[in-house]
Amino acid sequence: MKLLPDRPSIEYLRKEAKDLLAVLRESTPGASLADAQRALAAEYGVRDWPALKAEVERRAADTPTAPEGLAEDLAEAFDLGTLTEPAKPVLFTAMGRCWEFRTDRGRWLAVTVYDWITDEQAKLGARLRDAAVAAGVAAPAAAISPHGRLIEKVRGGNWRVHEWLEVGPEPVLPVSTAMARRAGALFGTLHALAIPSDEPIHGYLTYRRSEAEWQHLLGRARAAGKPWAEQLEARLPVFRELQAIELEAPDELMLCNRNLNPENVRQGRDGELTVMEWDFAGSLSPELELGSALTQWLMRPHVNQRGLSAFRDGYGEVREWPKLGLDSFAVAISGWLNWTYNAICEAIDPEDAERAVFAEREAVEVLDRPMTRGGLEQLLVV
Repeated sequence: MKLLPDRPSIEYLRKEAKDLLAVLRESTPGASLADAQRALAAEYGVRDWPALKAEVERRAADTPTAPEGLAEDLAEAFDLGTLTEPAKPVLFTAMGRCWEFRTDRGRWLAVTVYDWITDEQAKLGARLRDAAVAAGVAAPAAAISPHGRLIEKVRGGNWRVHEWLEVGPEPVLPVSTAMARRAGALFGTLHALAIPSDEPIHGYLTYRRSEAEWQHLLGRARAAGKPWAEQLEARLPVFRELQAIELEAPDELMLCNRNLNPENVRQGRDGELTVMEWDFAGSLSPELELGSALTQWLMRPHVNQRGLSAFRDGYGEVREWPKLGLDSFAVAISGWLNWTYNAICEAIDPEDAERAVFAEREAVEVLDRPMTRGGLEQLLVV
């Protein structure tokens, strides 16, 4: 699900709709602007274009305000100078809200991160980022605290800060063939770095929940009176079919981004892709990361066969495309199922009002558009 920024512009959304129209016409020449607007609204988790415009107006009238002193505390923790303008909200994500602030030393983006993203984990990502930048990949520079840390505890939460970059929007889905080719080349560039990694694959990407856990979740959804509880029950056979695709342990692992999704990329000048997120870096094989990439870039909202060919071509410009099978999607399956489970848990028992809205939309999204074995099989056909 695409996330609206905290200060959205209807003109920005109109441009996105026009960009999406150009993509839709690659496969459906008769597509109209109204088709693109409906498709874009669905990506943002609302029913239609008027509902999306209404959400923009609602947000404009109810812009979040930074907790008093937060920006000053962040500037002090990372030694960024004296605050010159109040912090402005940027975006609410699963990890929390991001804030823009200015000091006499520059303009910054502060991002709250999961508790498991420690300074050690962030430095692992920085290692990959630095190698990628040396190879020509665009990425923002991270702020380093006086203690030499990328992650600092501020007001009880883990925060990182990086320089503000003037970049364009994230890619619209489905992606154009040109965008898919650039994304493929980006993955090829990162995989060509071939930085060895001895760490095991993160448990979130390997753990599979039992049938009893899913049934218990269904019971909780029913007890909470969730309107989508019966839809969850109908999806359980789909989840079981996915769980039958098991992980084959790779012979060798390399350091990979592991979260290089369209949401974490921004478009720059001349279509250049800027990678905004590196903190999830860790061990994977090229095959497993490509399996995840295909589900994120080319399976949403449906399998994009034209984009798939272009993605492979872009990757092939840098590095030979590896042989993929259904087992190449194993970590994508685990990650998606765990994300689905957690989103439903959060929707049933949200931490706060903002997370309640986010989680409810995410729960509806994953149940409306589940990953399926049939969809994965289509990604293997070129």
